[in-house]
Amino acid sequence: MGRRSRKRYKKVAPILRKPPTRFQCPTCGLMTLTVNIDREGGNATITCSNQKCGLRAILKNIPRIYQEVDVYAKFLDKFTEGSIEVVYSKGVSEDEVEG
Repeated sequence: MGRRSRKRYKKVAPILRKPPTRFQCPTCGLMTLTVNIDREGGNATITCSNQKCGLRAILKNIPRIYQEVDVYAKFLDKFTEGSIEVVYSKGVSEDEVEG
């Protein structure tokens, strides 16, 4: 008597996804929030590119291992608590702010 033959399955490689680069703004609700991290200074700048909203905030003392997603989560926590200073610069484009 022979054995029952086994089906051979292909191993499926996991799909690796990149972390997002744009996030939802807590003020205007659009996916226009970007996070820029200064690794040497330990600061992060959060900006909303929606000209009607214009949210700007700076987080200080960010650990070096934090990525943009981690900084965004920290920002949301502080924003809901009200313990972070947020500036709204409506009608100013990102080019004028950086220059």
